[in-house]
Amino acid sequence: MKNSERKYFGIADIAVVLIVVIASVFALFSQFNSDDSSLNCVVRYNGETIYTVSLDSVTDTINKEIVGDTALTVVICNDSVSVKSSSCPDKLCEHTGEITKDGQSIVCLPAKISVALESSDNELDTVVG
Repeated sequence: MKNSERKYFGIADIAVVLIVVIASVFALFSQFNSDDSSLNCVVRYNGETIYTVSLDSVTDTINKEIVGDTALTVVICNDSVSVKSSSCPDKLCEHTGEITKDGQSIVCLPAKISVALESSDNELDTVVG
């Protein structure tokens, strides 16, 4: 076969490329599609839920003192959550900054406390079996 007769793209190649492009565009738009589900701030100590609040119900900023193995102050606003202060030695939880999206979390290992944003609907994203 001569070089001038060689096909670089066949019909199957073009179909695969189109499928990947369409899937990418769909994933991009679905990520930015705002749904009506609200976010809950869920605070856990040692894996057990000790405090939950819906961000939609927050009108003024809440400074919540959470005491685990050490103490932290969690700042809850209607659109974000952050750790303002912590008595743990490394203070990594303070440096995490604000979390604003479903699935994001702040963890303080010395205190055994996690603060997570979770969607209020119970729809599963992934099932691992």
